[in-house]
Amino acid sequence: MTKLYYRFVYWRRRLGRSVRPAPGPRRPAPGRGQRLLAVKRSAYRFRPLYVFAVIVAIVLAVSYLMAAGGAGRGPLPG
Repeated sequence: MTKLYYRFVYWRRRLGRSVRPAPGPRRPAPGRGQRLLAVKRSAYRFRPLYVFAVIVAIVLAVSYLMAAGGAGRGPLPG
């Protein structure tokens, strides 16, 4: 039943596109497009910094867990 429904929706959309003319090209607002482009550029530029921060956070978490596991042993013999 669901298959028939989706087939019906597909053909209805296809017929609708063939009957009505195609819409004109849509252009984004100039301010919004420039801001979005600037955000994408800054995110791409700071990506190595984010990767480095994630690696440092993982190393710190692992070292904390390893230190916490041996915290009850006391000082090393020397």
